[in-house]
Amino acid sequence: MDTPPSLLSAGLAILSALLYLIAVWRQALSLGAGEEGQRQHIALVGAAALVAHALAAYLPAQAGESSLGFYRVASLMFLSMGVISLVALLIRPLHTLLIVLFPLAALSILVATFAPDTSRPMSDLPAGILSHVSASIISFAVLALAVLQGLLVTLQSQRLRQHRGRGVIRKLPPLEAASALFYELTGAGFLILTIAIGTGIVFVEDLFGQHLVHKTILTLLSWCLYAVLLIQYFRRGWRVQSAITVNLIAFGLVVLGFFGSKLVLELLLPLTQ
Repeated sequence: MDTPPSLLSAGLAILSALLYLIAVWRQALSLGAGEEGQRQHIALVGAAALVAHALAAYLPAQAGESSLGFYRVASLMFLSMGVISLVALLIRPLHTLLIVLFPLAALSILVATFAPDTSRPMSDLPAGILSHVSASIISFAVLALAVLQGLLVTLQSQRLRQHRGRGVIRKLPPLEAASALFYELTGAGFLILTIAIGTGIVFVEDLFGQHLVHKTILTLLSWCLYAVLLIQYFRRGWRVQSAITVNLIAFGLVVLGFFGSKLVLELLLPLTQ
């Protein structure tokens, strides 16, 4: 039987969502007005939202109610994406991604906190399995950021070709720098995905068992596509739009393998029983 969230967890989740939305609102205003000095304040509000998000996710685990259900894993992935974005913001122009990322993070923590859990609570995960799960979540987060950056590059490129470089487009980093950031995120995500696959081979029993075979095959196919993308880029300087297309296909396989199976097993199948 599902237990309602504690008052503290609920309050932290609501606070986190509000802070996320405030950060997005200020980011949108700063882009429109060209106020570069607002970035530090936006980063501080975003950091506060991430801290509240992390605490709201941690309290159920401390109470022995942690799980790897659909909603909670999605919340952890958006939390990871937010942390990575803010850290990377110190050295790379990732601020425009926050407008897309933070509203989704706000939704994820609210759903994870207030919706019924879709998986059994777990405790005392072996260190090997925990390392595999952590690497999987972080790799998904970085690769998702690469997808968002790739879509932003595509939009920016289209607007520039159509000579529509006014408004917010003028506030974005140069197209060459945005494309380089896309490749950096893809490469980093690929390396962490490699670690996730390696820890899965070492620590997960029966990796090709009936309940995991589709996830394993789709993840390996995705890894191969990412490898081809990066090899082609380093050998030939592959055209960025072709790389973005391959990136989308590879990420789609990762989403299908992980979230697709969890969606069916945890949300759709129970409806038919």
